[in-house]
Amino acid sequence: MRVAFLGIKGLPARGGAERVVEAVATRLPGMGISPVVYCDRNYTPAETSIDGLKLIRLAALPGKYVRAISFNLVAAFHAIFLANYDLIHLHHIEASFVLPMLRMRYKVVATSHGFAYQIDKWSPSAKRLMKLMENPFVKLANIPTAVSAGHAQSLSTRYGRSVRFVPNGAGMEYKPDLLKSAKMLKGHGLVPGEFLILVTGRIIPTKGVHLAIRAHKQMKRKIALLIVGDETQAPAYARELRDMAGPLVRFQAHINDQGIVLGLMAQARILIFPSLTEAMSMVLLEAASLGVPIICSNIPENRKILGDEATYFELENKDSLVEILDWAMDNPARIVELGKQAKENIHQTYAWDTIASQYAELYRELA
Repeated sequence: MRVAFLGIKGLPARGGAERVVEAVATRLPGMGISPVVYCDRNYTPAETSIDGLKLIRLAALPGKYVRAISFNLVAAFHAIFLANYDLIHLHHIEASFVLPMLRMRYKVVATSHGFAYQIDKWSPSAKRLMKLMENPFVKLANIPTAVSAGHAQSLSTRYGRSVRFVPNGAGMEYKPDLLKSAKMLKGHGLVPGEFLILVTGRIIPTKGVHLAIRAHKQMKRKIALLIVGDETQAPAYARELRDMAGPLVRFQAHINDQGIVLGLMAQARILIFPSLTEAMSMVLLEAASLGVPIICSNIPENRKILGDEATYFELENKDSLVEILDWAMDNPARIVELGKQAKENIHQTYAWDTIASQYAELYRELA
C-alpha cells in the first residue's frame, strides 16, 4: 500500500505536525505501507534522505500568505496527475481547500492539528478563511481525525459527522544532545539544573510568554529563565517581551536540531508551559517523556496529556502562576516525583508505535 502525506512543509521535522508525520511515516514500512511525503524544496534540502521514506520536493511561491497555498496546490496536482497512491493523508484543516481536487481520485484521511484561526499571527480575514476550511475537512475527508479529543468532539458536534481522535505520541525519535545543549547553556551563562525553561515553536501572544516573564519577575526565589522559540513571527510582540524581561531572562532563537532542544529541556529545573490554546502539544509530550517537571496552564488539552502528573495554574492568571512557581521551588522533591510519574505514563499511553498502528488501521479500513 502506498500512502502520500500532504499538508506539511517537509522533512526533517522542525514543527509539531511535521514531527507527527515523521514519527508515523518512518514506522509504516515495518507495517507493509510505503510512505511518500511531499516537501517544499525551500524547506527540505536537496540532499535530505530518510530511511524508508520517499520525499518529493516541489516548488512553492514565496511569501507568508501564498507559500503554503501554492505548495499544497502543486502537491495535490502532482498526486492526481503524476503519481499513483492507494490513499492520501492530508494534514491541517487549513489545507482542506485541496480536498475537492484530491477526492476526484483518492480516498483521504485528514488530520487536524488544532484551530489555526485561534493563533494571533494571522489577520482577521485569514482567520475567517481558515475557519471556513472546517466544513470540507469534516464533510469531504473519508476519515477526518484530530489530535485533540476536545477538538474532535467540537468538530463532530458542529458539523454533524464523527471526527475520530488519534493522539500525538512521544518517544525518543531524537536523543537529547547533552553536550551541545550544555555548550549552549554556557553561552547564556546558565548552569544545568539551575534554570527554568519555556519552549515554543513560535513566540506569539497565544503562547503566553508574556505571562511567564511577568510571573518570573515576581518569584520569591531568583532563578534564570530560558525562552526558546522563533521571534520572527510576531516581531513587535518579541520586542515587547525583551523590554519587559529582567536580567535573569535569556532568549534563544529557534533551534532546528531537536536533539539540542531536548537536551535543554532535560537539563532544566522546570518547564513552564503557559499557552492559551493548544491541540496536543508536542513540547509537553516530549518534556514529559524526559521526566522534566512541568508547570502548565489548566486548559483541557494540557490536562488530557498530563492528568495529575503536572502542576497547573489558572489560565492567563499571572498571580496563580507566581504562586505555583514559588510552591514548586519550595518543594523540589515533589515536582521531581511528578516528572517521573509523567514519564512513565507518557511512555505507556502515547507510544509512537501504538499511534502509528492506529493510523495504519485507518489506512487499511479505507483501502
